[in-house]
Amino acid sequence: MVEECILSVYNETKIVCPVHLDMQINWLAPDVVFADIPERYSINSDDIIKGTLLGRGAFGFVFKATCKLKAARNFKAVAMKMLQPVPPGPRAKESALMAYKIALGKWDRDPLQHSCKAYCTARQELAVLLTLKHQNIVPLVGICIRPLALVLELAPMGGLDLILRQYRRRGAHVGPHTFQILVLQAARAIEYLHRRRIIYRDLKSENVLVWDFPDPHSEDTPRNTVHIKIADYGISRQTAPNGSKGFGGTEGFMAPEIIRYNGEEEYTEKVDCFSFGMFIYEIISLRQPFEGYESIKECILEGSRPPLTQRETQFPTYCLDLMVLCWDELPKKRPSASQIVSILSAPECIHLLDTISLPHNEKVVCGIFNVFATNEDGTTGFEIWLPSYNSRIDIVDVLPSGNFLQGSTIICVDRIQMDNSPRSDLSNSSKSSRSRSNSRQHKINMICCCIIEDCVWIGDTIGNIHSYSIKSYAHTFTYMLDPVIKSPVISLVYLRNIERVAIGLHNGRVFLVDSTKIPTNCAFAEGTFVLTEICSGLILHSACSVIIDNEYELWCGEMAGKINVFPLNKSGVCGHQSLCHSDEPNIIEDVKVARMFATDDFVFSCLYPGFIVYQWNVYNKRIENKLDCSKLLPCSESLKSIAIDEHLSLVKCQISALASHSNELYIGTTWGCLIITELNTLRPITVFRPYENEIKSIITVPHPNFPLIATIGRRYRSLIARFMDIDNSQEGIKPTIYEQGGELRSSFRDIDNHIHVMLWRTNNWA
Repeated sequence: MVEECILSVYNETKIVCPVHLDMQINWLAPDVVFADIPERYSINSDDIIKGTLLGRGAFGFVFKATCKLKAARNFKAVAMKMLQPVPPGPRAKESALMAYKIALGKWDRDPLQHSCKAYCTARQELAVLLTLKHQNIVPLVGICIRPLALVLELAPMGGLDLILRQYRRRGAHVGPHTFQILVLQAARAIEYLHRRRIIYRDLKSENVLVWDFPDPHSEDTPRNTVHIKIADYGISRQTAPNGSKGFGGTEGFMAPEIIRYNGEEEYTEKVDCFSFGMFIYEIISLRQPFEGYESIKECILEGSRPPLTQRETQFPTYCLDLMVLCWDELPKKRPSASQIVSILSAPECIHLLDTISLPHNEKVVCGIFNVFATNEDGTTGFEIWLPSYNSRIDIVDVLPSGNFLQGSTIICVDRIQMDNSPRSDLSNSSKSSRSRSNSRQHKINMICCCIIEDCVWIGDTIGNIHSYSIKSYAHTFTYMLDPVIKSPVISLVYLRNIERVAIGLHNGRVFLVDSTKIPTNCAFAEGTFVLTEICSGLILHSACSVIIDNEYELWCGEMAGKINVFPLNKSGVCGHQSLCHSDEPNIIEDVKVARMFATDDFVFSCLYPGFIVYQWNVYNKRIENKLDCSKLLPCSESLKSIAIDEHLSLVKCQISALASHSNELYIGTTWGCLIITELNTLRPITVFRPYENEIKSIITVPHPNFPLIATIGRRYRSLIARFMDIDNSQEGIKPTIYEQGGELRSSFRDIDNHIHVMLWRTNNWA
């Protein structure tokens, strides 16, 4: 009887009762004419004008329309989702006409079944849409009964699948910032549904409608306007506390637990998280999952996942990691929608490009980028030189996209007569290191480095300078600056314009040497190589240089918060000025100027112990701004990972590294935090904690067109592990080349004690 009532509404016929004769349908079965729906959602067919065809799906056609809303004089552009066959219009494609004829034929053959199916679809979507209100969910405008159609807000730019197709045709790709905004909006919509115990079950680009999106090849910035909303709730289901049943979804996006049991076994909202992984794949690759594959369901059940090209694997690493976790075979290993939102909201999500674990436990406190032109096509290439303790220099090649490529090792031998230091692959470096360790040769602990002309100069803890060619990796010289007092080399400052290098020792001696000369002997002898000595003070802790009016100034950080400034030219020192961090020097007598970094207009310094960064104006020699790092806590932390009961002592807020790139200052702390501030004002932009232990060094690419920096530290903290209930030892660390193919160490602390180098994209942190 109910089915006949539904059919009579669509056929616009009356129900005849043998006793009561003609019956008004809204008296007999008010539900079938949606009399229970609030009046404001009821749209009369006379108040809506159907327009052009927008698209079609399994449910039917979607038309553009104009609708006069109740208590409104103006018409509003809307979308009509037709749930019964309607002619697509005279300008429709042949495929649309054919689809209409097929649907109409089915309806004519069994009108009762199809009218009831259309009614149930409308009821299903209304049950969901009437209870939802979210900025990323398509809102319901109303329902039209004749013809049966859901009236929804019109998306000006159509479906996301059409936009991705346009990007692909024009050879463009979705940039990381646009990706983050887009995927985060979708994740928030799914999170909202899950909180209301609704499983969406059909997340894909085709069901995502677009209000704003950048054009292909437009600049990728966080200021791009992106606004999407999720549509089509025809197969969405309210879930019971113990799960849901039912077969639904799109091939390639459907979770294996639905496919395996044809929806007859209970599953949870984690099926949406599986689809979310495939949705991420769509955006990164601009392709459908398993495009061109046959037997897609079997592929998913066998554990296969869609492939990525080499270029696509260069996408920010956390985005790829999140995609892989989302499409995990086991639902319990997938992140929840809330966890996905937290991960995508983190600043490091799209800024971390790659991470590498060095295959040793030696101390690394410095590093430098070498920029070179490749021989093949003249493109720019990079490599990072990482001198360490125990005579080891690691060299890691970096792609311009910000991905590590391969690594090599130089074993630094303290023998002047040695002409070359062999460069060997990392896979063989363990043997080299092992064979060297068996000898009685002195181990060299390297603590600072600088590129001078076409060589890398490296200072060690006993006052030696070691030089290696950046082209051939050959050893060019080793020079001992102070044979009597073997004081560590604290700084190497290259004064390019006057062809000098200022070499500072911990004992306060600063030597000015000729950068164009190779020393003829191995120990200190003032003459052609060592030109003069600057008497800085009793102890030197840091140094940097600035250029003012085409003349260099060497800033030397010492004890009691004092800085000595020496104007320099080719002849040597031509003046002196003393600065102090406090008007009362006795108050800071026991502190040292531990770190200094110079830019064109500023010198940044910090004291130890201390947690304040000072910004000095290089022209008036005054402190213009300060930043108290003890007042900054990292974002992108869960309640579990931040350990709110942990006492944040001032020892953890000490500043361990300083560097600048473009308009930002980068500050590393002993707690493993990376603080990013505006260069000119020291206003904090963001703070996060990628390391458990201190950040040893921050190095920048000396090339304005490549916004890259690298950080060096121990005990990498995975962003994903901070929010997911997984073991860090399983997820957070990728085995080094020595551990692959062998048994991984059982102790996470041993594995994670390696030095980790992270590559970061530096543009658009805000």
